[in-house]
Amino acid sequence: MKHRWAALLLALVFLPLSAALAQDADMDAAVDAAFARAKAVGGAVVVAMGQEIVYERYYGEQQKTTHVPVSEHSYFRIASVTKLVTGIGLLQLMEQGVLDPDEDISTYLGYTVRNPRYPDDPITLRQLMSHTAGLNENSSYTNRARTLREMIDVTQKARANFKDVRPGTVYEYSNFGAGITGSIIEAVTGQDVSGYMREAVFAPLGIDAAYTVTQLQSPEDITASYKKDGSLNVSPSYLLRQPYEAAADPDTHYRLTVGSLFIRPRDLAKLGIALCGDGTVEGVRVLSEASVAMTRQEQSPETTGITAKSPYSFFVIRQDTLLKGRRVYGHQGTSEGIVCNLYVEPESGLTLVVMSNGCNAVRDDGIMSLTRRIAGIVEEAYLQ
Repeated sequence: MKHRWAALLLALVFLPLSAALAQDADMDAAVDAAFARAKAVGGAVVVAMGQEIVYERYYGEQQKTTHVPVSEHSYFRIASVTKLVTGIGLLQLMEQGVLDPDEDISTYLGYTVRNPRYPDDPITLRQLMSHTAGLNENSSYTNRARTLREMIDVTQKARANFKDVRPGTVYEYSNFGAGITGSIIEAVTGQDVSGYMREAVFAPLGIDAAYTVTQLQSPEDITASYKKDGSLNVSPSYLLRQPYEAAADPDTHYRLTVGSLFIRPRDLAKLGIALCGDGTVEGVRVLSEASVAMTRQEQSPETTGITAKSPYSFFVIRQDTLLKGRRVYGHQGTSEGIVCNLYVEPESGLTLVVMSNGCNAVRDDGIMSLTRRIAGIVEEAYLQ
Protein backbone atom coordinates (compact mmCIF):
# COMPACT_ATOMS: atom_id res chain seq x y z
CA MET A 1 0.00 0.00 0.00
CA LYS A 2 2.80 2.38 0.89
CA HIS A 3 4.49 1.77 -2.48
CA ARG A 4 1.18 2.50 -4.27
CA TRP A 5 0.80 5.88 -2.48
CA ALA A 6 4.44 6.74 -3.21
CA ALA A 7 3.94 6.04 -6.91
CA LEU A 8 0.77 8.15 -6.98
CA LEU A 9 2.55 11.01 -5.22
CA LEU A 10 5.38 10.91 -7.73
CA ALA A 11 2.88 10.97 -10.59
CA LEU A 12 1.14 14.02 -9.11
CA VAL A 13 4.44 15.81 -8.64
CA PHE A 14 5.72 15.20 -12.16
CA LEU A 15 2.45 15.53 -14.09
CA PRO A 16 2.47 19.36 -14.25
CA LEU A 17 6.11 19.35 -15.38
CA SER A 18 5.39 16.73 -18.04
CA ALA A 19 2.36 18.68 -19.24
CA ALA A 20 4.40 21.89 -19.37
CA LEU A 21 7.16 20.17 -21.33
CA ALA A 22 4.62 18.77 -23.76
CA GLN A 23 3.04 22.20 -24.16
CA ASP A 24 6.48 23.75 -24.84
CA ALA A 25 7.25 21.03 -27.37
CA ASP A 26 3.93 21.64 -29.14
CA MET A 27 4.59 25.38 -29.17
CA ASP A 28 8.13 24.88 -30.46
CA ALA A 29 6.77 22.74 -33.29
CA ALA A 30 4.13 25.34 -34.16
CA VAL A 31 6.66 28.20 -34.15
CA ASP A 32 9.11 26.20 -36.26
CA ALA A 33 6.30 25.43 -38.71
CA ALA A 34 5.53 29.16 -38.99
CA PHE A 35 9.18 29.93 -39.78
CA ALA A 36 9.33 27.05 -42.25
CA ARG A 37 6.14 28.22 -43.99
CA ALA A 38 7.72 31.68 -44.35
CA LYS A 39 10.87 30.03 -45.78
CA ALA A 40 12.93 31.74 -43.07
CA VAL A 41 16.70 31.36 -43.05
CA GLY A 42 16.84 32.10 -39.35
CA GLY A 43 14.55 33.53 -36.72
CA ALA A 44 13.77 34.14 -33.07
CA VAL A 45 10.68 34.48 -30.90
CA VAL A 46 10.72 35.86 -27.36
CA VAL A 47 7.62 36.18 -25.17
CA ALA A 48 7.45 37.96 -21.82
CA MET A 49 4.58 38.27 -19.36
CA GLY A 50 5.10 41.20 -17.06
CA GLN A 51 8.79 41.36 -16.19
CA GLU A 52 9.53 37.70 -16.93
CA ILE A 53 10.55 36.05 -20.19
CA VAL A 54 8.32 32.97 -20.35
CA TYR A 55 9.15 31.56 -23.77
CA GLU A 56 11.89 31.80 -26.38
CA ARG A 57 12.61 29.86 -29.54
CA TYR A 58 15.51 30.10 -31.98
CA TYR A 59 15.28 28.75 -35.51
CA GLY A 60 17.58 28.19 -38.46
CA GLU A 61 20.97 29.70 -39.22
CA GLN A 62 22.80 32.97 -38.72
CA GLN A 63 24.39 32.55 -42.13
CA LYS A 64 23.92 29.91 -44.80
CA THR A 65 27.62 29.56 -45.51
CA THR A 66 28.71 29.01 -41.90
CA HIS A 67 25.66 27.02 -40.71
CA VAL A 68 26.00 28.56 -37.24
CA PRO A 69 22.59 28.12 -35.62
CA VAL A 70 20.60 31.11 -34.43
CA SER A 71 20.75 31.43 -30.64
CA GLU A 72 20.05 33.88 -27.86
CA HIS A 73 23.45 35.44 -28.70
CA SER A 74 22.60 36.23 -32.34
CA TYR A 75 22.40 39.88 -33.36
CA PHE A 76 19.63 40.69 -35.82
CA ARG A 77 19.23 43.86 -37.82
CA ILE A 78 15.79 45.10 -36.79
CA ALA A 79 15.09 47.51 -39.67
CA SER A 80 12.44 50.11 -38.75
CA VAL A 81 12.04 48.89 -35.18
CA THR A 82 15.22 50.99 -34.89
CA LYS A 83 12.89 53.99 -34.84
CA LEU A 84 11.04 52.78 -31.73
CA VAL A 85 14.32 52.10 -29.91
CA THR A 86 15.67 55.52 -30.90
CA GLY A 87 12.43 56.99 -29.59
CA ILE A 88 13.32 55.71 -26.11
CA GLY A 89 16.53 57.75 -26.23
CA LEU A 90 14.63 60.82 -27.44
CA LEU A 91 12.06 60.45 -24.67
CA GLN A 92 14.86 60.23 -22.10
CA LEU A 93 16.27 63.52 -23.41
CA MET A 94 12.79 65.04 -23.12
CA GLU A 95 12.60 63.90 -19.50
CA GLN A 96 15.92 65.62 -18.86
CA GLY A 97 14.65 68.86 -20.40
CA VAL A 98 17.24 68.71 -23.19
CA LEU A 99 14.52 68.29 -25.83
CA ASP A 100 10.94 69.54 -26.05
CA PRO A 101 8.58 67.60 -28.33
CA ASP A 102 6.87 70.80 -29.47
CA GLU A 103 9.93 73.01 -29.94
CA ASP A 104 10.98 74.12 -33.40
CA ILE A 105 13.73 71.65 -34.39
CA SER A 106 15.67 74.63 -35.77
CA THR A 107 16.58 75.32 -32.14
CA TYR A 108 18.51 72.06 -31.96
CA LEU A 109 20.06 71.97 -35.42
CA GLY A 110 21.29 75.57 -35.41
CA TYR A 111 19.63 76.74 -38.61
CA THR A 112 16.06 77.44 -39.69
CA VAL A 113 14.19 74.36 -40.88
CA ARG A 114 11.04 75.07 -42.89
CA ASN A 115 8.90 73.73 -45.66
CA PRO A 116 9.44 76.58 -48.17
CA ARG A 117 5.70 76.57 -48.95
CA TYR A 118 4.86 77.14 -45.26
CA PRO A 119 7.66 79.36 -43.94
CA ASP A 120 5.72 80.37 -40.82
CA ASP A 121 5.11 76.82 -39.61
CA PRO A 122 7.85 75.21 -37.51
CA ILE A 123 8.57 71.49 -37.68
CA THR A 124 8.68 69.72 -34.31
CA LEU A 125 9.92 66.46 -32.84
CA ARG A 126 6.35 65.40 -32.16
CA GLN A 127 5.62 65.76 -35.87
CA LEU A 128 8.75 63.85 -36.88
CA MET A 129 7.94 61.03 -34.43
CA SER A 130 4.29 60.81 -35.53
CA HIS A 131 5.21 60.95 -39.25
CA THR A 132 3.29 64.17 -39.82
CA ALA A 133 6.13 66.61 -40.61
CA GLY A 134 5.44 66.58 -44.37
CA LEU A 135 8.90 65.50 -45.55
CA ASN A 136 9.48 64.04 -49.00
CA GLU A 137 11.84 61.11 -49.58
CA ASN A 138 13.06 61.94 -53.05
CA SER A 139 16.39 61.54 -54.83
CA SER A 140 18.03 64.06 -52.49
CA TYR A 141 17.37 61.84 -49.50
CA THR A 142 18.76 58.76 -51.20
CA ASN A 143 21.84 60.66 -52.42
CA ARG A 144 24.30 60.19 -49.58
CA ALA A 145 26.46 63.05 -50.87
CA ARG A 146 23.86 65.60 -49.81
CA THR A 147 24.09 67.06 -46.32
CA LEU A 148 21.06 67.39 -44.10
CA ARG A 149 21.34 71.16 -44.06
CA GLU A 150 21.30 71.29 -47.86
CA MET A 151 17.99 69.44 -47.80
CA ILE A 152 16.02 71.19 -45.04
CA ASP A 153 17.55 74.63 -44.34
CA VAL A 154 14.97 77.20 -45.48
CA THR A 155 17.67 79.26 -47.17
CA GLN A 156 18.28 76.39 -49.59
CA LYS A 157 14.68 76.63 -50.83
CA ALA A 158 14.69 72.87 -51.38
CA ARG A 159 10.98 72.48 -52.13
CA ALA A 160 11.46 68.97 -53.53
CA ASN A 161 12.35 67.68 -50.05
CA PHE A 162 8.94 68.67 -48.66
CA LYS A 163 5.42 67.74 -49.62
CA ASP A 164 2.86 70.43 -50.32
CA VAL A 165 1.22 69.95 -46.92
CA ARG A 166 1.28 72.07 -43.78
CA PRO A 167 3.33 70.41 -40.99
CA GLY A 168 1.13 68.42 -38.63
CA THR A 169 -1.84 68.08 -40.99
CA VAL A 170 -1.12 64.90 -43.00
CA TYR A 171 0.16 61.49 -41.91
CA GLU A 172 2.66 59.76 -44.18
CA TYR A 173 5.30 57.35 -42.92
CA SER A 174 8.72 58.97 -43.28
CA ASN A 175 12.14 57.38 -43.03
CA PHE A 176 13.64 60.81 -43.65
CA GLY A 177 11.94 62.25 -40.58
CA ALA A 178 13.19 59.40 -38.43
CA GLY A 179 16.71 59.99 -39.66
CA ILE A 180 16.54 63.66 -38.73
CA THR A 181 15.79 62.71 -35.12
CA GLY A 182 19.15 60.94 -34.97
CA SER A 183 20.85 64.10 -36.18
CA ILE A 184 19.04 66.01 -33.44
CA ILE A 185 20.37 63.57 -30.82
CA GLU A 186 23.89 64.20 -32.08
CA ALA A 187 23.39 67.97 -32.19
CA VAL A 188 22.26 68.24 -28.57
CA THR A 189 24.51 65.59 -26.98
CA GLY A 190 27.72 66.14 -28.93
CA GLN A 191 28.03 62.35 -29.34
CA ASP A 192 27.51 60.05 -32.28
CA VAL A 193 24.02 58.58 -32.01
CA SER A 194 25.18 54.97 -31.69
CA GLY A 195 27.62 55.83 -28.93
CA TYR A 196 25.03 57.92 -27.12
CA MET A 197 22.36 55.22 -27.23
CA ARG A 198 24.84 52.57 -26.05
CA GLU A 199 25.77 54.72 -23.09
CA ALA A 200 22.38 56.14 -22.12
CA VAL A 201 19.91 53.36 -23.01
CA PHE A 202 21.68 50.05 -23.58
CA ALA A 203 24.50 49.92 -21.00
CA PRO A 204 22.24 50.39 -17.92
CA LEU A 205 20.31 47.28 -19.02
CA GLY A 206 23.34 45.20 -19.95
CA ILE A 207 22.35 45.35 -23.62
CA ASP A 208 24.94 45.07 -26.38
CA ALA A 209 23.41 46.77 -29.40
CA ALA A 210 24.63 49.30 -31.94
CA TYR A 211 23.71 51.20 -35.08
CA THR A 212 26.97 49.97 -36.62
CA VAL A 213 28.21 46.39 -36.26
CA THR A 214 31.75 47.60 -35.67
CA GLN A 215 30.73 48.53 -32.11
CA LEU A 216 29.32 45.11 -31.19
CA GLN A 217 31.24 42.95 -28.74
CA SER A 218 30.83 39.59 -30.52
CA PRO A 219 31.00 40.07 -34.31
CA GLU A 220 30.92 36.29 -34.82
CA ASP A 221 27.25 36.37 -33.74
CA ILE A 222 26.05 38.87 -36.37
CA THR A 223 23.42 37.41 -38.68
CA ALA A 224 23.60 37.79 -42.44
CA SER A 225 20.52 39.26 -44.10
CA TYR A 226 18.70 37.65 -46.99
CA LYS A 227 16.27 38.74 -49.68
CA LYS A 228 12.73 37.43 -50.02
CA ASP A 229 13.89 34.74 -52.46
CA GLY A 230 16.52 33.48 -50.02
CA SER A 231 19.53 34.97 -51.81
CA LEU A 232 22.14 36.85 -49.81
CA ASN A 233 21.51 40.54 -49.25
CA VAL A 234 24.28 41.65 -46.88
CA SER A 235 26.95 39.53 -45.20
CA PRO A 236 28.47 40.26 -41.76
CA SER A 237 31.93 40.48 -43.32
CA TYR A 238 30.77 43.27 -45.63
CA LEU A 239 29.22 45.19 -42.75
CA LEU A 240 32.36 44.86 -40.65
CA ARG A 241 34.39 46.44 -43.43
CA GLN A 242 32.25 49.59 -43.51
CA PRO A 243 33.92 52.54 -41.76
CA TYR A 244 32.11 54.37 -38.99
CA GLU A 245 33.32 57.57 -37.41
CA ALA A 246 32.30 57.58 -33.75
CA ALA A 247 31.86 61.35 -33.62
CA ALA A 248 28.84 63.60 -33.83
CA ASP A 249 28.11 64.63 -37.40
CA PRO A 250 24.44 65.63 -37.67
CA ASP A 251 24.83 66.73 -41.27
CA THR A 252 25.75 63.25 -42.53
CA HIS A 253 24.34 60.87 -39.88
CA TYR A 254 20.72 61.49 -40.85
CA ARG A 255 20.16 57.88 -41.96
CA LEU A 256 21.45 55.92 -38.95
CA THR A 257 18.24 55.96 -36.95
CA VAL A 258 16.06 54.85 -39.87
CA GLY A 259 16.73 51.11 -39.63
CA SER A 260 20.34 50.12 -38.96
CA LEU A 261 20.25 48.88 -35.35
CA PHE A 262 21.56 45.38 -34.52
CA ILE A 263 20.35 43.84 -31.26
CA ARG A 264 19.82 40.43 -29.67
CA PRO A 265 16.27 39.04 -29.25
CA ARG A 266 16.20 39.01 -25.44
CA ASP A 267 17.59 42.53 -25.32
CA LEU A 268 14.88 43.86 -27.62
CA ALA A 269 12.36 42.13 -25.33
CA LYS A 270 13.81 44.04 -22.38
CA LEU A 271 12.96 47.34 -24.05
CA GLY A 272 9.48 46.00 -24.83
CA ILE A 273 8.98 45.07 -21.17
CA ALA A 274 9.77 48.66 -20.17
CA LEU A 275 7.22 50.02 -22.67
CA CYS A 276 4.62 47.43 -21.66
CA GLY A 277 4.71 48.27 -17.97
CA ASP A 278 5.76 51.24 -15.87
CA GLY A 279 8.99 52.05 -17.71
CA THR A 280 11.22 49.73 -15.68
CA VAL A 281 12.88 46.40 -16.42
CA GLU A 282 14.95 44.32 -14.04
CA GLY A 283 14.74 47.11 -11.47
CA VAL A 284 16.21 49.69 -13.86
CA ARG A 285 14.09 52.66 -14.88
CA VAL A 286 14.22 53.15 -18.62
CA LEU A 287 11.42 55.73 -18.93
CA SER A 288 9.09 57.54 -16.56
CA GLU A 289 5.49 56.37 -16.40
CA ALA A 290 4.51 59.69 -17.98
CA SER A 291 6.77 59.00 -20.97
CA VAL A 292 5.32 55.49 -21.39
CA ALA A 293 1.86 57.05 -21.38
CA MET A 294 2.97 59.48 -24.09
CA THR A 295 3.78 56.57 -26.41
CA ARG A 296 0.15 55.45 -26.19
CA GLN A 297 -1.48 58.86 -26.64
CA GLU A 298 -3.49 59.47 -29.78
CA GLN A 299 -2.85 62.62 -31.79
CA SER A 300 -5.54 65.28 -31.74
CA PRO A 301 -5.75 69.05 -32.19
CA GLU A 302 -6.75 69.42 -28.53
CA THR A 303 -4.05 67.27 -26.92
CA THR A 304 -1.07 67.42 -29.27
CA GLY A 305 -1.90 70.10 -31.82
CA ILE A 306 -1.61 67.60 -34.68
CA THR A 307 -4.68 67.46 -36.89
CA ALA A 308 -3.50 64.47 -38.95
CA LYS A 309 -4.85 61.02 -38.09
CA SER A 310 -1.61 59.27 -37.27
CA PRO A 311 -1.40 55.81 -35.68
CA TYR A 312 1.99 56.77 -34.21
CA SER A 313 3.03 58.52 -31.01
CA PHE A 314 6.76 58.98 -30.46
CA PHE A 315 7.62 56.22 -32.95
CA VAL A 316 5.19 53.75 -31.34
CA ILE A 317 2.23 52.52 -33.41
CA ARG A 318 -1.20 51.54 -32.10
CA GLN A 319 -2.36 48.28 -33.68
CA ASP A 320 -5.82 46.75 -33.22
CA THR A 321 -5.79 43.74 -35.57
CA LEU A 322 -2.98 41.54 -34.27
CA LEU A 323 -4.68 40.11 -31.16
CA LYS A 324 -8.42 39.56 -30.81
CA GLY A 325 -10.10 42.42 -28.99
CA ARG A 326 -6.78 43.82 -27.74
CA ARG A 327 -4.78 46.90 -28.67
CA VAL A 328 -1.05 46.43 -28.95
CA TYR A 329 1.69 49.04 -29.18
CA GLY A 330 5.02 48.69 -30.92
CA HIS A 331 6.65 48.75 -34.34
CA GLN A 332 7.33 46.63 -37.39
CA GLY A 333 10.56 46.49 -39.36
CA THR A 334 11.08 45.08 -42.85
CA SER A 335 13.87 45.37 -45.40
CA GLU A 336 14.27 42.92 -48.28
CA GLY A 337 13.59 39.63 -46.43
CA ILE A 338 14.26 40.94 -42.91
CA VAL A 339 11.31 40.89 -40.53
CA CYS A 340 11.22 42.29 -37.02
CA ASN A 341 8.21 43.01 -34.84
CA LEU A 342 8.05 44.25 -31.27
CA TYR A 343 4.58 44.55 -29.76
CA VAL A 344 3.35 44.97 -26.20
CA GLU A 345 -0.16 44.51 -24.78
CA PRO A 346 -0.27 46.41 -21.46
CA GLU A 347 -3.49 44.92 -20.05
CA SER A 348 -2.13 41.37 -20.02
CA GLY A 349 1.52 42.39 -19.68
CA LEU A 350 2.46 40.56 -22.90
CA THR A 351 5.63 41.46 -24.80
CA LEU A 352 6.21 39.75 -28.15
CA VAL A 353 9.39 39.82 -30.23
CA VAL A 354 9.54 38.15 -33.66
CA MET A 355 12.72 38.32 -35.77
CA SER A 356 13.97 36.83 -39.02
CA ASN A 357 17.17 37.52 -40.94
CA GLY A 358 15.40 36.57 -44.16
CA CYS A 359 12.06 35.10 -45.22
CA ASN A 360 9.37 35.54 -47.86
CA ALA A 361 8.17 38.70 -46.03
CA VAL A 362 4.54 38.45 -47.12
CA ARG A 363 2.15 40.97 -45.55
CA ASP A 364 -1.31 40.28 -44.20
CA ASP A 365 -3.31 43.48 -43.62
CA GLY A 366 -0.12 45.46 -43.13
CA ILE A 367 1.59 43.07 -40.70
CA MET A 368 3.96 40.30 -41.73
CA SER A 369 2.13 36.97 -42.14
CA LEU A 370 4.93 35.29 -40.18
CA THR A 371 4.27 37.57 -37.23
CA ARG A 372 0.50 37.09 -37.41
CA ARG A 373 0.91 33.31 -37.30
CA ILE A 374 3.29 33.44 -34.36
CA ALA A 375 1.09 35.98 -32.54
CA GLY A 376 -1.81 33.52 -32.90
CA ILE A 377 0.29 30.74 -31.36
CA VAL A 378 1.32 32.98 -28.47
CA GLU A 379 -2.23 34.25 -27.97
CA GLU A 380 -3.55 30.69 -27.66
CA ALA A 381 -0.82 29.74 -25.20
CA TYR A 382 -0.85 32.79 -22.93
CA LEU A 383 -3.99 34.88 -23.40
CA GLN A 384 -6.85 32.34 -23.48
